[in-house]
Amino acid sequence: MLRHPTPRNDSVLNDGCARYAAGHQVHWIHAKKCRQEPGRAVEILLTAEDVRDDGWVELRPAFDYAGDLPGVWTHAPAALRTTLAGHRGRVYWLERWHALRLVDGEGRVEGLVNVGFEGGELCEPDRDGAGT
Repeated sequence: MLRHPTPRNDSVLNDGCARYAAGHQVHWIHAKKCRQEPGRAVEILLTAEDVRDDGWVELRPAFDYAGDLPGVWTHAPAALRTTLAGHRGRVYWLERWHALRLVDGEGRVEGLVNVGFEGGELCEPDRDGAGT
């Protein structure tokens, strides 16, 4: 499970990873800034198939006027694929905060994914559920 704000209270859930580095968990301050000062939000086309096994994700704009978007990296590609497979709303790239925002059909935030521009070691939960 990815760390993300819940739709009702913006609290942050734990996915077992203890890192707040780029591409890893969303810190509550990061989530708060994404909500209060989102900056430019570009709607993107993103499906589970867009997430590679090595964590790299190619962002594709939903509309031509958005311009070129970067490739980004996540520490938990399987969790992001699972989240996207069940998502039925829109996805936005928050350029200022290096985050993906998942929004439901009524405009409520369903998830927030912190991404990085450099790859790294994937976080795999161990037997006790704690990640590396």
